[in-house]
Amino acid sequence: MELAYRTDRGQVRAQNEDAVLILGDEHAGIALVADGMGGHEAGEVASQLVIEQFRRAFSTLPASPMEMENWFRQNVELANDQVLDFSKQANLLMMGTTIAGVCWHDETIVIVHVGDSRVYALRDDKLQQLTEDHSYVNVLKQLGELTEEEMRVHPKRNIITRSIGSNEHVEPDLQVFAEPEFDTILICTDGLTTHLTDEEIKQVLKRPVSADVKADQLIDQANRLGGSDNITVALVQFTDRKRG
Repeated sequence: MELAYRTDRGQVRAQNEDAVLILGDEHAGIALVADGMGGHEAGEVASQLVIEQFRRAFSTLPASPMEMENWFRQNVELANDQVLDFSKQANLLMMGTTIAGVCWHDETIVIVHVGDSRVYALRDDKLQQLTEDHSYVNVLKQLGELTEEEMRVHPKRNIITRSIGSNEHVEPDLQVFAEPEFDTILICTDGLTTHLTDEEIKQVLKRPVSADVKADQLIDQANRLGGSDNITVALVQFTDRKRG
């Protein structure tokens, strides 16, 4: 197994409000990204609060699929409480963050997400988006009113319909995979997917290079195409994992 992550301010934003966490090994681990909202320090604090909550909680990661789901749900709720408390203390009207990530224990993988950060899986040269964006433009896409390409350039593409810190309670989307034959999992903020199509992402992930090199190439390519937002990627590459 190879683990890698990169986070970059991009070419336009003055500050990086993304945050990222990777911990563990082939036996048990976690990889998360968070894309903060609220501008300047507010977004940066929101994303960091989420990451630090999971950093503290990692030592309690359970082994069974149901317990792993509950663990994710409980820690998302705890992170939500922390973001809400901070925003009230700082008198901030708009503060929040997305989250997307995976945790694994032996052959079980659990995926979590809130917002429009994404989780992808590459398997046998086929790339699958495992998460469904909680966003205004994705609602329009599901209604048949927008294509994938139109979503990427729509003026309201940054409006999300669910986030950590926007309500007293937040319900994450959770998925459990038992013994999935994934080659690589990519977790990323929308600073990547705004500029790179799924096909372009797949071509990078297919390359016979290390996870570190792939992470660098994804960031570099998004920056070359404009880098209009912060860009964060986390990669879990199952090169040595026995599957099937």
